[in-house]
Amino acid sequence: MNEPLIGANVIVKGTTNGTVTDLDGKFTLEANLNDILVISSIGFKTIEVRASETTKGKILLSEDSQALDEVVIVGYGTQKKVNLTGAVASVSSEELKERVNTNVLASVQGQVPGVTIISRPGAAPSINFRGRGNLGTSSPLFVIDGAIADATVFSALDPNTIESVSFLKDAASSAIYGSRAAYGVVMVKTKGGKEGDLKINYNGYFGVKMATYTPKVLSSEWYARLANEAALNDNPNAQVPYTDEMIQKFRDGSDPDMYPNTNWYDLVLDDVSTITKHSLSFSGGNKVKYYTGLGYTFDDKFTPGANSNRYNLTTNISSDIKSWVSMRANINYIQDDNKSDKGGISYVELLTVPSTYVAKQSNGEWGSYEGGKPASTVNMLRNPLRKQNQGNWSKNKTTNTLLNLALDFKPVKGLVLTGEMIYKVYDYKGTTYDASTSKIKDFKTGLELNGSQTDESKMTYEWIEHNRLTYNGLANYEWSNDKHSFNVLAGISYEHYQYQKQKSYRKNFPTNNMTDLNGGSSAPNDTGTEGGSNENKMLSYFGRINYSFMDRYLLEANLRTDGSSRFHKDNRWGIFPSFSAGWRINQEAFMQDISWINNLKLRASWGMLGNINNVGDYDYFSTYQQGGNYNFEDGIVNGIQEAKPANATLGWEKVTITDVGLDFSIFNGLIDFTGDYYNKVTNDILLGYNVPYEVGIYKDFKPSQNIGSVSNKGIEFGITHNKTIGDFSYSVGFNISKNWNKVTDLGASDPIYEDPWIKKVGYAIGTFYGWRTDGLLSQEDIDSGNYVTDGMTPQAGDIKYVDKNGDGKLDAEDKDFLACDVPDITYGINVNLRYKGFELNAFGQGVSGTKQYFWQEQAWAFSDNASPREYHLKRWTLDNPNPNAAYPRIYSRTSAHSTYNNRFSEYWLMNTDYFRIKTITLGYTFNKKTLEALKMDALKVYVAAENPFTIRADKRMEDFDPETGNGRGQDTRGVSSIALGVNLTF
Repeated sequence: MNEPLIGANVIVKGTTNGTVTDLDGKFTLEANLNDILVISSIGFKTIEVRASETTKGKILLSEDSQALDEVVIVGYGTQKKVNLTGAVASVSSEELKERVNTNVLASVQGQVPGVTIISRPGAAPSINFRGRGNLGTSSPLFVIDGAIADATVFSALDPNTIESVSFLKDAASSAIYGSRAAYGVVMVKTKGGKEGDLKINYNGYFGVKMATYTPKVLSSEWYARLANEAALNDNPNAQVPYTDEMIQKFRDGSDPDMYPNTNWYDLVLDDVSTITKHSLSFSGGNKVKYYTGLGYTFDDKFTPGANSNRYNLTTNISSDIKSWVSMRANINYIQDDNKSDKGGISYVELLTVPSTYVAKQSNGEWGSYEGGKPASTVNMLRNPLRKQNQGNWSKNKTTNTLLNLALDFKPVKGLVLTGEMIYKVYDYKGTTYDASTSKIKDFKTGLELNGSQTDESKMTYEWIEHNRLTYNGLANYEWSNDKHSFNVLAGISYEHYQYQKQKSYRKNFPTNNMTDLNGGSSAPNDTGTEGGSNENKMLSYFGRINYSFMDRYLLEANLRTDGSSRFHKDNRWGIFPSFSAGWRINQEAFMQDISWINNLKLRASWGMLGNINNVGDYDYFSTYQQGGNYNFEDGIVNGIQEAKPANATLGWEKVTITDVGLDFSIFNGLIDFTGDYYNKVTNDILLGYNVPYEVGIYKDFKPSQNIGSVSNKGIEFGITHNKTIGDFSYSVGFNISKNWNKVTDLGASDPIYEDPWIKKVGYAIGTFYGWRTDGLLSQEDIDSGNYVTDGMTPQAGDIKYVDKNGDGKLDAEDKDFLACDVPDITYGINVNLRYKGFELNAFGQGVSGTKQYFWQEQAWAFSDNASPREYHLKRWTLDNPNPNAAYPRIYSRTSAHSTYNNRFSEYWLMNTDYFRIKTITLGYTFNKKTLEALKMDALKVYVAAENPFTIRADKRMEDFDPETGNGRGQDTRGVSSIALGVNLTF
């Protein structure tokens, strides 16, 4: 106590005249004796003193208890951040609420070391803690206000109603959730009421969205020119498919009915769409404290006629009924309404249908010609513009409801008994309609073209509902004196999960204007239904002990035992312990003279967790299915056959995590650091093992057994620098994670081939397995026979494969382990600048060590007649004999050379490392004088940009978003946006 404070800010109030204290806590500042000095430092309360008072002795700053007592959410409670012994990271609502993003999970991307989030274009973001933990599902557990949830619910929360999000990354912090927490826990606490008068807050923005990338499809002129080149490459004496006259017509557009220039992306997708979000909250109370948040989000899609509307409701009520009893009630309701008035878009077909095909003839008929010739039937059926306008539609409504009711009893000092009931229900109702279409008429003859129609219309209705009812009983006891502090938690939990699904359809509607399922034909061949249901239960006992000696030595022990109906009674129970310890070195007597170290903590943990997500509800039973029909008395009788054999010995998949971490803060928050090393081992992974064909078991129903093992080791750290200089302050943060993943056991199933991937002991999950290459063949290679082949004679410009085993032929023995589709390094950087009322925030995120495999339409020219793209112009040619060209010698899709070049090899792996500025926000907060005039408590306006800038490693294809996953023609465009927003409080 009373130590010199280094780096404290001293400023004359109302001016920019200021300085900072030196190593002895002293400062010199020119000021009038009557001036007011404002003195502040991170971790201490800001004070104001008259300049004349500073000459009378020491100026004492008191510690800011709010900063010292910062708490984070942990399982079934909270803990002081300084006393944590596990690996826990947190993200506040301030880091989420001004993001121009409809997905909370995407907003968290890159902010937490050790947590990998990938936002694939057109898909929901995926999340993974500290590497892929097993061979199947390894997603974390989501807990929202105590309720077991999932990534879908978390992603759809209104960020303005979130108080904080915690990420429990090691076994010590997660073990209290036992069998669900093997791959981490994401915990969310929504805002609650605070004592005081009614406060009304509004936060909203309006923005526009653009595609980050759009495939650069070449014109029909280039389609024809490259098609000719491809034909001649295959056979120099071939008759080319397009004459110079035809190419000229493609170029000048003089005959669009025969020689069009069609860009399907331009025709069926909007370049710009809109997004708007509004949040309104009410909070306050005295004896009864309340918080209610209302949210609305409108998200227009790039596909015309498609949009989504989301409605959020969050209500938290708490009351001290008596001095010994209190109640809490929480409701989270999310409704998503999605519709598409014009059906969906097939991104594959936007590439597959060539630019030489007419979308719509000049007489209003759908296209019937391509490249001056009658169009193929398949292209007439695939016509994206026709499919968008033929009468298809879809709509669906999804609701997620979380209810939490709790009573807290305090019979004696320090003891809290809690009874809690949690109910979560998911409900989905969706309808799709596929319209019938008439035959297309030939543009020249007017004759109807057989096969160009869709004879049957079809409407499908689907309903899915699942719910989870949870009862928790908790006892929490706290006791402390001057030296010792104990916290003991004991609990019991019972869960019942139920799932049901129904699906039905009817065909042959009288017109395409009908919207009710009953309007379709009731003939037996025109109707169909299916459905199913399943359920499971779990009973759990758990406990936790926290001990602290003089806030210096910290110990924690957790134990949870889970019993699940998914296992046979002899293997039903799993026991999951964890232990952790922390040493706050800065609290030692020998550290008291080192005033510049504010926090220095060493921590270590070990624990065992379980995973049940890969276990079916009835895997220890034999299951049966209809099939194997047979003849009985001259009639066909439905047969029943075994599907999946029983395995009564199935047990828990177990994950053991060892973690060592270091946290420190120096110079009163000038630099904060946290770092961890972890070793995570997953054992008894469930795998379907191979059985002899004679057993008669289909490959989709391989019996499950506990045989696999996976190892993940890694390091992660985050560092933050904070500084205030007069009216200017800034903060810079950086985090990075490195993971080493490998499979360590597959039993008799090693290796598992999943072309183009392989699961093999000693290699990472997600490893590609194929042929290595050494660029492209030169004419010298061809002349000297310096190539390896499968029997076909290649040409200069074809891919040069590596003969791994040196036997002079290209076969499966030459395949090798190539690369991985999962990044091993993830990192993020954030910068925050403040000057008076202005604030500038920027956040960037990146990955390294990942490649993605693109094939067919996404990579190969003329695959299924697909239009070439700009990257094909960087191909190998006689004029560009570059052995490292971006694309090999070009051929037609049926060429033997295409087959030779298009086999899976590392040549088709694209480098998807990137660094991306995820968001930039510029805001202004109005001063107190303006607020008083406007009769407001707070007012801020801001402009925010999402994904405005990307640095990418790929220099070959370049026209896909680097977060795109493996594929042959999926959505690769990505989204960027810019919005104007306001945040105000009354």
